[in-house]
Amino acid sequence: MSTCSCNADDDERSRLAYRLLPGEQEAWLQRKGARIHWSKLWARQKPPQASIVLLHGAASNASRWEEFIEATPLKENYDIIRQDLRGHASSVDRQKATIEEWCGDLESIFEAAGLKKAIVIGHSLGAQIAMHFAARCRQRLLGLVLLDPLVDEALTQKAKVMKSRLPLLRLLEHSVRLVNALGIRRRLQHQDLKAMDACARHKIERGGKELEAFVKQYSSALEDLKYIHAAAYLRDMIEVGRETPPTEAISCPTLVIGASAGTYTNEAAMQGWVEKLACAQMVGVQCFHWPLTECPQDVSRVIEEWIAGRFAQAQHA
Repeated sequence: MSTCSCNADDDERSRLAYRLLPGEQEAWLQRKGARIHWSKLWARQKPPQASIVLLHGAASNASRWEEFIEATPLKENYDIIRQDLRGHASSVDRQKATIEEWCGDLESIFEAAGLKKAIVIGHSLGAQIAMHFAARCRQRLLGLVLLDPLVDEALTQKAKVMKSRLPLLRLLEHSVRLVNALGIRRRLQHQDLKAMDACARHKIERGGKELEAFVKQYSSALEDLKYIHAAAYLRDMIEVGRETPPTEAISCPTLVIGASAGTYTNEAAMQGWVEKLACAQMVGVQCFHWPLTECPQDVSRVIEEWIAGRFAQAQHA
């Protein structure tokens, strides 16, 4: 796999990198001023049926997918790739990340991994990137799985209020980047989402005030900012609010996993959007917005059954 030369950010990259699973190989990609951290786990059966690429959400990193990869039987027959998005964890980048740059990074990973096509799975911001990638590089996709995507026509009132603040977020981002240019920058904590999720599930199981505390924690900008630089966090919030691509631009087989107790999206409105897609279905799961935390087994089952039904005979791409 491709590598690139070291630079002054290597200490931070190393400290913030996610754990590799047995058999998973680490790789780095240099593109447009950023060093992108990604990894690949080869299917146990040769040749693999196809490849799966996983995209995490805002203020997150590729450790989000650790439990999914550990548990899923898909790794028997599918190569699995995950990455820290530009500006997150070990993919340090001091420049503005955009949907276009993230899509470009993803396409470069396809090239580096020798992929012609893959199934792309994304949560929240990762789903936003996946939708735009589908519109931009439709020839690259076997299929698309979107976990609670922030689709314009399915947003709750809370999400609409957040989106209305985009001009303020842009001003704040500009101010933070000016401060960063003076050399003022925080030391981030390492974010282990597997461990965080284990604690979160105890709160969810208890319900009541403990459940409220979980939602507050996972919705908190102050909590998120322990693990991501402020400018990158603000850019996440800006980019996740980008306009949804037109439905006719998403033509590949698509699975949408909707949040039935949605914090940011309305399940019925999401179903209406899904029905406009050329080849799509929607399955609702009981969660607020963090399905891989709240109901990981349900999410894995839905994804595995959909992939088995759609791509069991797919040839490796």
